[in-house]
Amino acid sequence: MKEIELQKFEPPPPRRPGEWDQFTRQAAIVILLLGVLLLISVLRPLLNLLGVTGIFILILSYPVNSLRSRTKLAYPAVVLIVFIPIAILLFLLFGNVLQWFITQTNALVTTIKDSPLVTQALNTLLNQIPDGSAISSGFLRNLAEFVGHQLSLVVKVISFSSISFFLAFLFILEMPANLARSFQSLSDVSQREFGILFDRLSNVWNGWLRSTVITSIIIGSTTALELFIFGIPYAGILGVVTGFLNLVPTFGPLISYLLIIIVTYTQGSSYITWNPVALTLVVWIINVLINQVVRLVIFPRLAGKAVHLPVFLVILGLVVAAVLWGVIGVILVIPLLGTVREGLNYLLRKINRQDPYPGEQPQAGFWAKEIVSK
Repeated sequence: MKEIELQKFEPPPPRRPGEWDQFTRQAAIVILLLGVLLLISVLRPLLNLLGVTGIFILILSYPVNSLRSRTKLAYPAVVLIVFIPIAILLFLLFGNVLQWFITQTNALVTTIKDSPLVTQALNTLLNQIPDGSAISSGFLRNLAEFVGHQLSLVVKVISFSSISFFLAFLFILEMPANLARSFQSLSDVSQREFGILFDRLSNVWNGWLRSTVITSIIIGSTTALELFIFGIPYAGILGVVTGFLNLVPTFGPLISYLLIIIVTYTQGSSYITWNPVALTLVVWIINVLINQVVRLVIFPRLAGKAVHLPVFLVILGLVVAAVLWGVIGVILVIPLLGTVREGLNYLLRKINRQDPYPGEQPQAGFWAKEIVSK
């Protein structure tokens, strides 16, 4: 007891510059938990749109920042110089794709209607089955509905991509300047910490983008090789289109499969004399298997290394995302896991009254003064 009474009172150590007080740390914990629940409920219906918009932002930020660093042009002018030619190319591409799809679909419908097997089946229904006329008209109606559904899907993809491209344009044009002004209003310590945090988040998403591009190149190359082996015309063009479409979440792979099916069925092979239906099924099934192997085996390893996550956690995240959010969740779960890891690392260190990044300095990023639009 005497030893305890003789001990001198030692005041708590002074707070480090930039260190959060107790109330701020407790509020951060509550906000973190509420934020996770809010993101799960709010972002789920918008995940497709945000995913495609984020891909456009990541891809188009490189030429914008590169041109900005090499010229003395104002930032908005650089954004317009980069976006206007790409918008024109996308407009021409979407127009040609839509026209080509309509032409090929008409050819496919004509081939089906003029096929001897289909004609014989319809005549049999009309002549031998009491309700043959109703079944025949039902078949034609279902065929028209299928064509209309596929056409509406293509139009939806084009509209969806156009909206995402426009949102990416607005983000790149305005958000860096606004965030730069926000950074300048912070203290030097906070500027350093948030600068490093955004550096790390940028590395996560850029690493995921690189792995996604590499995966798309592999898928496009294997598709072109497969079609070339089967003697399908336009194998190289379809490979390039397939690789590009695999950058578009959800709808991209579906459109690439549809293009391969239409070309294979209508054009056939240069040396294989199989039935068109059998040839189309074999080519499509092999293409699906190859793509799934690339996405489920090669992509998790590339993305895991890029965002510094173990393969086990990547595969577990892919499974959970597939159950909760479908295809778009599978695509975005890896960079989201990397983002959550960096955010938790920052918050936990701040809550524990530690320097989140001891001995580390931020690199030049969008918060730098020179990038603020004039």
